[in-house]
Amino acid sequence: MAETMEFHREVDPACEQGTRLLTICIPTHNRRLVLEECLESVLPQADALGVGVCVSDNGSSDGTCQALETLKHQYPWMQIMRHTRDIGYRDNLTGAVLSSRARYVWPLGDKYILCPGALEFVVDELVRLHPSALVVNCPHQFVSTVERLYSVPQLCLRELGWYTTLCGATVLPRQAWIDMLHVQPPSRDFPQVVALFSYLASLPVPQVLFSGRVLIQQGKFARENHVVWSWAGYCLETWGRNWYDAVMSLPALYSANDKLQAVRSKSERGGPFDVGGLVELRVQGELTLQRLNVDEVPLRAAVSAPWWLAVIISVMPRWMMYPVTRVYPQRVLRAMRRRLRLLHGQQVHRSVP
Repeated sequence: MAETMEFHREVDPACEQGTRLLTICIPTHNRRLVLEECLESVLPQADALGVGVCVSDNGSSDGTCQALETLKHQYPWMQIMRHTRDIGYRDNLTGAVLSSRARYVWPLGDKYILCPGALEFVVDELVRLHPSALVVNCPHQFVSTVERLYSVPQLCLRELGWYTTLCGATVLPRQAWIDMLHVQPPSRDFPQVVALFSYLASLPVPQVLFSGRVLIQQGKFARENHVVWSWAGYCLETWGRNWYDAVMSLPALYSANDKLQAVRSKSERGGPFDVGGLVELRVQGELTLQRLNVDEVPLRAAVSAPWWLAVIISVMPRWMMYPVTRVYPQRVLRAMRRRLRLLHGQQVHRSVP
């Protein structure tokens, strides 16, 4: 990594001594306008509270470097990592986290912004409780308004595992990321999930605070331009094989049922492999019967729709699927989901002795 990275680091002596409580780590790649909106919400709050900010630029070619240099004149304590080539999301994020010397790190996707007062709330909670981890809400993947303190890692995985895939949902000790590097095999995606739950498994009595407050949200530019992570064309790989591998690599403290429930719950809560998501993937040409056969084990675990329906969708002509996504899509998909829930309910009822 050292051969492909330029590291700009100008921080105060307190940070050099490792006394900073929290650093926000932001990975980015060719999304200058989105990143600028993110930093507009982050930097003023961080400056007022003495929180560190590290931005890791994964070989951008759209002027991101120049924009960061301009911001650094105003906020000279901000850390900038610059890679001369694309090293992948996982390594880009992990490198930013490990460059920090703070006790806690907050990985934050560049399409998200901090709500007013969000950072003050997080710092206050970290000082008050010294939790093993803090999980925050986001409106487009809302969890609950009820604050809760988890002390059972297995329950935390079952209820929050799907949500922690969001880069911005978790604040956790830097040590958790160091420990994550020893997890084999390393997951290509979702390092924050592996770091969180591997770390919790190593603690005798972990304390994970879930905050019912919404602290992050998608920026206006990201919402209006439908900015997503660069997973287009790789959805089956990312949310099938890689998501499955990440969860199944967790320690034996989590049972197979815990892990499989976490894998599937992503799609059960509006993820990419419900009925609507499978139809979209078929229209895009990504879902095929061959692909289902190649990755059958992880996809069977991840797909929330009945497997037989996934197989049917995968062999349907794409032109037949296209109207479903374009002509009254909400009405059609709602009807399909209602029918599937009814069938699922009947199957469950029959299985009860």
